[in-house]
Amino acid sequence: MSSRTHRIVAIVAALLLLVTMVSLSRDFGFTWDERFQQKYGEQIWDYLHGRVPRATFDTDEGNQYLYGGLFEIVAVAAQHALPSVDPYVVRHAVNSVWGWAGIVICGLAAGHAFGRRAGWIGAALLTAAPRYVGDAMNNPKDIPFAAAAMAVLGLTLTMDWRCPRLTWLRAAALTGAIAVGIGIRPLGLVLLLYSAGVIGLASLVWAVAGRGAPARPPGSAASSREPGAMRTLAMNVGWLALIAAVAIPAGSIFWPYAQAQPYVRPLTAFVKTTQLDWARGFDVLFDGQNLGAGDLPWTYVPVWLGISLPPVILVGVVASWLVVRRGLQEAVAWLGLLAFAAAPVLAAIVRHATIYDGIRHLLFVIPPIVALSAAGWSAVASTRARAVALLLLAVGIAEPVLFQLRNHPNQIVYFSPAIGGPKHAFARYDMDYWGNSVLQAVAWADEVARASGVPLVVSGNPIQAVDANGGRFRALQVVPRAASTYHLDIRLMRGPSGALKEFAARPDILYTVATADGTPLCIVIPGPAFLQVSDRLKLRRD
Repeated sequence: MSSRTHRIVAIVAALLLLVTMVSLSRDFGFTWDERFQQKYGEQIWDYLHGRVPRATFDTDEGNQYLYGGLFEIVAVAAQHALPSVDPYVVRHAVNSVWGWAGIVICGLAAGHAFGRRAGWIGAALLTAAPRYVGDAMNNPKDIPFAAAAMAVLGLTLTMDWRCPRLTWLRAAALTGAIAVGIGIRPLGLVLLLYSAGVIGLASLVWAVAGRGAPARPPGSAASSREPGAMRTLAMNVGWLALIAAVAIPAGSIFWPYAQAQPYVRPLTAFVKTTQLDWARGFDVLFDGQNLGAGDLPWTYVPVWLGISLPPVILVGVVASWLVVRRGLQEAVAWLGLLAFAAAPVLAAIVRHATIYDGIRHLLFVIPPIVALSAAGWSAVASTRARAVALLLLAVGIAEPVLFQLRNHPNQIVYFSPAIGGPKHAFARYDMDYWGNSVLQAVAWADEVARASGVPLVVSGNPIQAVDANGGRFRALQVVPRAASTYHLDIRLMRGPSGALKEFAARPDILYTVATADGTPLCIVIPGPAFLQVSDRLKLRRD
C-alpha cells in the first residue's frame, strides 16, 4: 500500500471511529463526580465572561479548584452551542472525542516508533480495551489527560536519536501537549519533567560523545566541545527552557486558581492532589476485603492492571522486548514507554499512595502499555511465525470486543477471563464504582411509567446519579431518599462485600441492570410508596 493510500485509509478509519464513539456516548450515564465538575465549568465560563471574580476560586472548599478547567470549559461551550440537548449528553460526547483522540495518538505514536503495522495494532488494541472505552465516555479528567500524556510521549520518543535536535515545530507541539496536560491535571508538570529529562539526557550523551561535529583534519584530536555537538545541546536546553516558560502559564488559561501565580500554584496543586489526604478514608473493595483507600496492600495496582487489562495486551507487552534488538530508535522508544508506564506504578507502591475506584487515577499509563503491546505483536508478526501471530492477535482482540458488544454500555466493569470475568469479581472488587449503570435503571423506570400511564416518583443511591439521569425522562420525578413519597428505589451495587451479596439476594428486586454473565450492577426495589401504584404498573423484569 502506498503512503498516500495508507494515509487516506487511516483518515477514513479514524473518522468512522469518531462518529461511532460520539454516537455511542449518549448511552452512558452520569457519574457522581460530574455535578460539581459541571458547576466548576459553568463558574469558569462566567469568570471568562466577567460575571465572576477570579478570587472566587481561591477557596479551600472541595478540591476541584486544584484542577485545570480545560475539559470543563470545552464541555460548557458545547452545551451553550447545543442548548436543546441534555447537558450531560453533550458532556459525554465531548468526553468521547478526547477518548478518540487518545486512540488516534496512541496509534500514531506506536506507528512512528515501531512501524506502520504497530500503529494499526496499537489503535486496535486500545479501541478493543473495554475499560478505556468505558472511561472515554464519561471520565473528564483521566481520559483527556491520558491523551495529552500519550501525545507528549509520541513527540518525545520519536525523535531521531542519532541526532537529537529539537525543531521549532516539535517544540511547539510539545508545548501545546504539555499545556493541555497541565490544563486538565496538575500532574501535567510531570510530562514537562519527562520530556525535558529524556531529551536533555539524550542531548548530553550525544554531545559528550562528540557526534555530529564538523569534519576535522586528519590526525586532529576529537573534542566534545566542538561546535556541532555542543551547539545542539545548548539549543535543546534553550528549547526546553522555553517550553517550560510557555507551557506552565498556558496550562492556566482555563484554571482561575492557578492564574494568580501561574508558576507557583500549579506546583502547589500538584503536591496536594498527589497526596489525596481527603480520600484516605474512602471505602475500597479489594480481593473481598473492605479497606480504606489509604490502607491498601502494595499489590493493589499490579493486581488491578492484571485483572482489568485484556490478556492480549499483556501478552504483547511481554513480547515487546523483541524490538530492542532492532536498533537505537526502537530501543529508546521501548525503554521510554516502559519507564513512563512503570514509574507511576512503582511510585504508588513505594509511597503507599491513596488510590480508589480501581486504578482510574493511573489511567494515563494504559496507552503507553498498549503501545508496548503493539510493538510486541508487530515484532512477533515479523518472524517466521507471522501467520500464527496474526491469528492469535485476532483471537485475542475478539475477546474484549465481544465483551463490549455484549455488555454495552457497561464496558467499565470488564474483568479478565483469566479470573472468570465480572461474575467472579463480584463482591471481591469494586465494579461500577462511578454509577454509569444507574442510567439504565432510570430508563427502565421511565419505560414502566410510560407503559403503565402512571407518573412515577423515584429515588435511590447515589441520589445525584438518579437525579441527573432523571433529567432525561419526563415521566419521572426524583426526590431525596429522606422523602417517603417515592415508588421506586434505585440502588447502585457498590459497597462492602457482605452488603452486596445481601442486596443481590433480595426477593423483592423489580429490575436488575446486569452484565451478560448475570453480574448485578444496579437494582430497582420497591420504595415506601410502591404499594400505592403497584397494581397499575406493567413491570418488565427482563
